[in-house]
Amino acid sequence: MKKLRNLTIILFAIILMFVIPNISNAAVEVTKERSTNDGSIRYNFKGLTLDKTHEYEFGFTRAIATEVSKWHLISEITETTATINISGANREFTDIITAVNTGYITIKDKTTDTIILKPYGVDLTIPYLSITNYQVINNGKTFGTAPGSAIQIACWNADNSKPYYQYEKITDEDVIEKYKEIKKKNGNYNTLQSLLKNSAPTSGWKEWKYWNGHGLTTTATGYGYTESNINLSDTGLYYMWIYLAGNNIKNLYGYILVDNLEPEIALESISLPKTAEVKLDGKLKLTPTFNPINTTNKIVTWTSSDETVAIVDNAGNITPKKIGATIITITSQDGKKKATCTITVVEKKNENNTNNSGSNNEKNTNDGNNNGETNQGTLNNVGNTSKGKEDSTTATGTLPKTGVGVGLTTLIIFILGIGIFTFSKYKWYRDIE
Repeated sequence: MKKLRNLTIILFAIILMFVIPNISNAAVEVTKERSTNDGSIRYNFKGLTLDKTHEYEFGFTRAIATEVSKWHLISEITETTATINISGANREFTDIITAVNTGYITIKDKTTDTIILKPYGVDLTIPYLSITNYQVINNGKTFGTAPGSAIQIACWNADNSKPYYQYEKITDEDVIEKYKEIKKKNGNYNTLQSLLKNSAPTSGWKEWKYWNGHGLTTTATGYGYTESNINLSDTGLYYMWIYLAGNNIKNLYGYILVDNLEPEIALESISLPKTAEVKLDGKLKLTPTFNPINTTNKIVTWTSSDETVAIVDNAGNITPKKIGATIITITSQDGKKKATCTITVVEKKNENNTNNSGSNNEKNTNDGNNNGETNQGTLNNVGNTSKGKEDSTTATGTLPKTGVGVGLTTLIIFILGIGIFTFSKYKWYRDIE
């Protein structure tokens, strides 16, 4: 029973060791800044309660339970903040940076010898785009064997690691467009990091052609090159992946971006047809013309001024909604070039009504022009009749195969009828007598 009680006390103490620091540090916030390539990292702590008349120190350990063996003066403080620099020139620090991904910072009031911030976990990982002295290089870049003309990697060197590399083409258009935007503005490529990959390849690695840097400590910077001349044959934007296999230190992954993009060809103008018509039940596709035709950026947006009349999708396909007119506008990605087309939506075609109407019109036309003669049936035929052409297979004015006029035939029939009537009356009177 006594052993169980002692075990419970030990477990409770361990729990307190991990939980209490997190509770006491709950109001503190920290941001990380890696501003140099010597392995140094700056941490900005906020939410502290400090006395500016006091001096403060910090300790840096690789584990939360490790006791601080050496304290370092904090030179940048306010009443609520402290900035701590983990220098890449300090082997105590670099041994921790190259060993673990999370370190622990403790802050002490030196004046009163009081801990004001219990061990606080800080991120020691290096962003992939920041592991070397280069973030971006152009295809065709040449490297040398001197440190100033080589790729440099702080803390990892020829004594404690072995370097590998490989290329991967970037196919994400969002990444490429963002890169072009930053490049055009001479901006900070670190802002691109959130869009880039954060998982390294698992195979296909090749060893660097040259790797140097000695000193037997983690404060020594390694330098060398993957290839003395970067020569990618296919155009595009690439990751040059870098992998440092550590010897008694952690492995390191990252990349340099290799720019082999085609030169930018500026867009001068966009054009569309001025007007177009679409039936209510029809479809229409607008195709813009870019000037010059080989302009680099052909990304555009489409809008309709009245979507109750017609809508347009990102490919320029028009879908009519009701009879009326709307203006379709196409705009370049930078918003500087535009073109418009007025779309008129007309009533949909009704084939039955159209055919009936055509027949009636034909009949009316023939009745007016041909004095009641026989209707010839189709619109095409109506056209032929109006040009005065005769149908040689149809009799006009005489009975078929007799050559006798209609009027003469009628007269003969009338005379025969009178004769028969007169004869019958004569016979009737004769019988009476």
